[in-house]
Order: sequence, then structure tokens, then C-alpha cells
Amino acid sequence: MDIDDLKADWQNAGGEIVNDEKLKLMTRISQHPTLKKLRIKLILETVFLTVLLFVYYDGFDGDKKPLYANALLVSSVLLYIANNVLGFLFIKNPIRAENISLSIQKHVITLKRLSVFSLLSSVVYAVTLIFYFSVSIKFTSFKYVLLSLLIFSFTAIFYFSYIKWKDKIDHFSRVLSMYIKDIA
Repeated sequence: MDIDDLKADWQNAGGEIVNDEKLKLMTRISQHPTLKKLRIKLILETVFLTVLLFVYYDGFDGDKKPLYANALLVSSVLLYIANNVLGFLFIKNPIRAENISLSIQKHVITLKRLSVFSLLSSVVYAVTLIFYFSVSIKFTSFKYVLLSLLIFSFTAIFYFSYIKWKDKIDHFSRVLSMYIKDIA
């Protein structure tokens, strides 16, 4: 393709008229493919954890565990689900402010809060899960090794989750600093 073909294509581009309904659909955030993937992930996790709540008592000998262990497990699962729903709602409904700079500033602040809540709810869920399954176990050397591997795995997951949150926050902070630098 030479420059004349490119110019001709440019001149002919946008010739079709897009109606208002199609424009509204194109600009809706809920139509974004990433949001659809997150919605599917949220639904699957919620269904899985809800099933866990319905079967844990019979399936994992909840009647032989202390009442507080059962209450902690249910509370931590509900906290984890609530965190996922809040995160999805945050992503689905972006912050709107008077201008782009203010929107990004609010977005960074909200991301920081959401990251703390997300990491804390994940830690509470993991610690409660480990506690629930180990509260009435008689530990042997092999079981201590398994417990150590489980704790190591959860720690690695938390670390990578922290890095992912930090990268998101840093990205929007850089966008904000570049935007402020450009308008100054």
C-alpha cells in the first residue's frame, strides 16, 4: 500500500453513519470483553464458594469442629464473596469527576482502598480455611510438611496478588503524573 492508497482510505473512512443505539452500545463499559471475563470469574467463584458453604458441614465434618471454627469459615467465605462483588462493581462503574485529572486521582485512592480490602479478605479467608481444616487434626511430620506447603502456596499467591495490585495502582499513578505534566 502506498501513500496515495492510504490517503484514499483515510478519506473514505467513516463514511458509514452509525446510529445512536449502536454508539451507545459501543461506549458502554459493560460490553467490554475484560469485564465479561471478570463477570464469569465472579459468578464461578461465587457458585463454588456457595456450594462449599452448603456442603462443608456434612462433607468436611463440620459437626465435629468447634462452633467458632464453623462461624469463622462461613464469615470468611462471605467476606471473600463480598470483596469480589465490590471489586466487580468498582470496575463496572468507573469514577466520574469534574475532569479527567480528578477522576484518575479518585480512581487511584479507591484502588488503594480496594487493594487493602482485597488482600486482607484473602488473607482472612486463607487463614480461616487452614484453621478450619487443622483445628481437629492430630498432626504428624507428614501433615506438618503439607501444612507448610499450603502456607507457602498461600503466601506466594498473596505476594503475586500484592504485586498485581501495586502494578495497577502504579499504572494509574503514572497516567495521572503524565496527564498533569502534559497540561502544565
